[in-house]
Amino acid sequence: MSITVSRKEQMDLIVAVLCGLGANEEEATIQADVWTEADLRGIHSHGIQRLPVMATRIQKGLLKVNVKPELTWSTDSVLNVDGKDGFGTAISETCLRQLTPAARKHGVAILTVRNAAHIGMVGYYAERRAQEGLICLAFTTTEVLVHPFGGAEALVGTNPIAIGIPSTPGPFLLDMATSVSAMGRIIAFKHRGEKIPEGWAVDKDGNPTTDPEAALHGSLSPAGGPKGYGLGISIAMLAGLLPGTACGREVLGTLDTEFRCTVGDLFIVIDPKAFPGGETLAAGVKKYLDELRASRPGTGFKQVSVPGDPESRLREERLVSGIPHPEEVWHAAEQLRSTICK
Repeated sequence: MSITVSRKEQMDLIVAVLCGLGANEEEATIQADVWTEADLRGIHSHGIQRLPVMATRIQKGLLKVNVKPELTWSTDSVLNVDGKDGFGTAISETCLRQLTPAARKHGVAILTVRNAAHIGMVGYYAERRAQEGLICLAFTTTEVLVHPFGGAEALVGTNPIAIGIPSTPGPFLLDMATSVSAMGRIIAFKHRGEKIPEGWAVDKDGNPTTDPEAALHGSLSPAGGPKGYGLGISIAMLAGLLPGTACGREVLGTLDTEFRCTVGDLFIVIDPKAFPGGETLAAGVKKYLDELRASRPGTGFKQVSVPGDPESRLREERLVSGIPHPEEVWHAAEQLRSTICK
């Protein structure tokens, strides 16, 4: 059974719980917006199902509210941030807004974030910069959840990448984990009592499995075999080590309620106007994407899409029809509100 709620109902619930736990309205609203955008697009692994874990982390002092991050400009175009264990979502989004003038002035600007909570759907940040006419590449690390290509135990994070590029009427957005699936999607399948697709994960002995419970005790498979594996470890080194934080097994604190969050985040923001094709970039992107969408579909496909199309269509539908959640997910969130917001 599922429960369908509006965007406003979900936003209001999350903000109420987080403010009830001591968060200020700005950080609570950004966190709610990141999760709600994920749920609107069907990316439930990065949506409201994470609220109970976050609430527990706040109550244990693993995630701190109302913190003032430490900002250091190491050059005119590189901003390094120590999040002081605060909300990764709010810290990343507000610091990216501060980074924008540097990107427009110098053509390229870079933000690194350490000591901050999980930033959620990385495409959220890339898409917003692209809506402002900027290109954005966003990377983050996660706990080791993925087995190396040819391996049987988890040693690599899902380590997602997002790329936002200006276009019309809306930007192009690639948002992908470097594993076949995010672990949160495995959890979502478990909540729905469904089997996961073949090729997504292996069990604790390294055997392929479609049982989400076995996958949770095993490891995810890298996307595209050795290609996703190589990209995943590259992001681990860049987004983990460049900000001055952890890599590999030392990354903790996005799914558990026991450890400080040691993920790293890296954002590269580019002003197209600094380049010869910048003025016509958005038009050129639209022309190319339209050509791809109009191309002849292969056997078994009704049409050709580009990355972000299915999620964008679903978002528009759910803004009207509402966001469906498994009963246990929504009831867990409501229980938090009734307990915390007495």
